[in-house]
Amino acid sequence: MIRPKVSRLALIIGALLYTGCLCYAATFNTDFLAGESAKADLSRFYSTSELPAGRYDIDIYLNNDWKGRFDINIQNDGKDIYLFNEDLSRLGIKIDKNQLSESNLSKDEILLTKIIYEGTANLDVPKLSLHLVVPQAYVKNELKGYIDPAFWDRGIPGAMLSYNANYYHTQNRNKQNRDHENEDNVYVSLNSGLNLFGWQLRDQSSYHYTRSNGDKWSNNTRYLQRGISSINSELRIGDSYTSSDLFDSFRFRGINLKTDMRMYPDAWQGFSPIVRGVAQTNALVKITQNNVVIYQGNVPPGAFAIDTILPTGSGGDLLVEVTEADGRTNSFTVPFSSVPNMMKEGLGKYDISAGKTHIANSRYKPNFFQASYQYGFNNVLTGYTGTIISKDYYSLLLGSGFNLPIGAVSIDVSQSSAKFDNSPTMKGQSYKLAYSRYIPQTKTNFSLAAYRYSTKNYLTLIDAIDLHDWISNGYNQQYYSHQKNTFNINLNQNLGSGAGSLFLSGTFRDYWGTQNKSREYQMGYSNSLGKVNYSLTASRVRYNINETESKEEQRYYLMLSIPFELFGYPAYLTNNISVNESHYDNSNVGLSGSAGPSNRLNYHFNISDQKSGSTTTSANLTYKTSVSTLSSSYSQSTEYRQMGLGAIGSLVAYQGGILAANQVGETFAIIDAPGTANASVNGDKSMVTNNSGKLLIPYLSPYRKNAIMLDTSEVSEDAAELIGNIRDVAPYSGAITHIGFKTDQRKTFVFYAAQADGKPLPFGTEIVDSEGNSLGYVGQGSMVFLRAEKLPQQIYIRIGQLGEKSCTINDPQPEMGSTANICR
Repeated sequence: MIRPKVSRLALIIGALLYTGCLCYAATFNTDFLAGESAKADLSRFYSTSELPAGRYDIDIYLNNDWKGRFDINIQNDGKDIYLFNEDLSRLGIKIDKNQLSESNLSKDEILLTKIIYEGTANLDVPKLSLHLVVPQAYVKNELKGYIDPAFWDRGIPGAMLSYNANYYHTQNRNKQNRDHENEDNVYVSLNSGLNLFGWQLRDQSSYHYTRSNGDKWSNNTRYLQRGISSINSELRIGDSYTSSDLFDSFRFRGINLKTDMRMYPDAWQGFSPIVRGVAQTNALVKITQNNVVIYQGNVPPGAFAIDTILPTGSGGDLLVEVTEADGRTNSFTVPFSSVPNMMKEGLGKYDISAGKTHIANSRYKPNFFQASYQYGFNNVLTGYTGTIISKDYYSLLLGSGFNLPIGAVSIDVSQSSAKFDNSPTMKGQSYKLAYSRYIPQTKTNFSLAAYRYSTKNYLTLIDAIDLHDWISNGYNQQYYSHQKNTFNINLNQNLGSGAGSLFLSGTFRDYWGTQNKSREYQMGYSNSLGKVNYSLTASRVRYNINETESKEEQRYYLMLSIPFELFGYPAYLTNNISVNESHYDNSNVGLSGSAGPSNRLNYHFNISDQKSGSTTTSANLTYKTSVSTLSSSYSQSTEYRQMGLGAIGSLVAYQGGILAANQVGETFAIIDAPGTANASVNGDKSMVTNNSGKLLIPYLSPYRKNAIMLDTSEVSEDAAELIGNIRDVAPYSGAITHIGFKTDQRKTFVFYAAQADGKPLPFGTEIVDSEGNSLGYVGQGSMVFLRAEKLPQQIYIRIGQLGEKSCTINDPQPEMGSTANICR
């Protein structure tokens, strides 16, 4: 693809030409100039003949929404812009094929003005962007947040290493524990990766050392992955974990292919109903939830279906109001509650894994196959199913989720069969019921209430593997314990403005094969008094001491948080008090806050008092640099003294070198703006380019538009000039995205010059070098402004529109007050 270089002159001309729409150029009123400058010929500044024709990569925005980077063809002195036919579907404009067939165009390209109807186009040449404003009637109804997969960026090859390293030295003052009087502890967590040919290799490992036990390396996951846009899925090969959507998650080595919901529009990422109705005229549809407008838009006469409602966490029925063109209004309600596994109507989700189990501390590692599928049949019903097949084991699950006026309900049934050596086959069932409901009248939210009952012979695959090891170790199968009943509830109650909120949560479990039970109930109240935030919590906990004994405790907590300013920076004073069985247990008083540029320094001081009479003091400091986050800690009590150091950061190697950052996420970017040191990104002063103009942006949202704006307001005066400071990217998950900014690294020279007769040079006169390359212009007061890598030995001043007159300055002197720069 041929893309002519856009010169500095072309950029200036283009900016003058395209400040409104594709229309006639503006002219400059020379009456504002005085003296010799009034005779200057400025026509070339608004002449379209100097805008280079050719093909360019341009960011196109439709009604302020970024549609991607397109290859466009600029012709006819910039008056005509052509798009390629293959890109039309990605633009999001409704195309009239009959109108296109009538147009006198090539078979591969179409004139932009043929498809924007009554709209306008604004070509911003310096920023290499094209802004289209098109009436909504001609724009496709695309879902919020969706970027066409053709514009997803797989990134560049590169390697990365994220580390979290901590060292602790402990001095034990307990005279009864002299064996560990001094202990050193080192823990390093490493997340590394390699991106190559669109594939991503990932590894999560850790190193642990203690003076008493030596060192140990361990690996958690190691896999190869790749996003597959054609089926909205992600493929993963290696050591990983199975999905926990329908079955318990476990570690395995093998292959996994699953739907990646992040590739879908925002409104499809979770359950939300499709709102259907009928409009008699051109009508306005407004949808509110819990007295908040979540959608508003115009619809034509006839049936309509709105599927762009974003999922909300709290739920709550939708009130739909349809206002006709003549003012008539009708309304109706659409139920909206959700439980896990519910899907939007018409949307399916699958997850397939196959390989060998790798469960910690288990010698038995059978091969297995696991598959699950969820599908939204309509606004009311979601169906889901799954199966696990392994050696001497299988499990089958069937379930449904319902969005009902009384709330969301899900019911599922599982059947399992497991066979063991010299033992009868164990077959059992498990039943689960879940409920979720938000009551707007009382502002009560049942976020989830779930109950599961499993028969004695029902086993998950993890249970079956554990029982296999149990029998292999010579234990009696009869005494193997596994879950029988499980109950969870979470309730939140908003008490209204200024009255605070209540919450209630509870968990209960009992088991087959043992008398052990565990349960925990919590109830709490939180509110604020002025700037003081406080909460009260009461809990009752039953836990197991051994196989036959258990203990119950009642615990009470009071927590206070008081925000204030310390030396002009935000700080918090906190106080936590704990009471156990009506007796004082412990209390903590803490001071935390931040300071320094961009709040890079964070601190926390704490004093803890125990019922035993011991007091512990601790201090923690962290400092965020541009390449790493450093930390230190110190704590002391009557029994021990501990000092610690830590560092968190990332290193990334690519073709352009090695860069360091605090810590990068799964998806990140490399900024490359040569010659612009100390430029910040998106207003964050803690993220600035290094001396080479490079920077790691630690986090990007995959499959979404990420706007990157480079701010050069604080770069040095001799820094390169940025040509366009905004870029938009939509990366694949796990990609290393390279974002290059064009810069002009030539130096700027400003000095006075005059004609041989002492008269000033005409304003706007062009300055060129010996090869005719444009270097700059003459400004007001005969001041010469030019940019070059180094000042030429000779510069030429062209006078007149066609440059019919010229003079030369030999060995120009860049000093501002020099009178030696005479043009002869």
